[in-house]
Amino acid sequence: MRRVEESLHVIAEDNQSPKRFYRGGNWLQVVSVIDEWREMNNWWDDGGELHFYVVLADNSGVYELCRDERGIWYLIGIFD
Repeated sequence: MRRVEESLHVIAEDNQSPKRFYRGGNWLQVVSVIDEWREMNNWWDDGGELHFYVVLADNSGVYELCRDERGIWYLIGIFD
């Protein structure tokens, strides 16, 4: 996986799962959520919960996305 760590604009479902996201000048549709998990952030980084998703997009790419407890989304990595 290539680490990216950039902020991302995401449209989410009612259950907060990503539905589509904007990257490289294009909206990418999430075809399926391959995996998801939650982690607690470090207390020295203001704590809080992070929700991770590995998704398959309609461009056949596999991406790792993260949503923090404030609802801010990040692209964490791209699977090659």
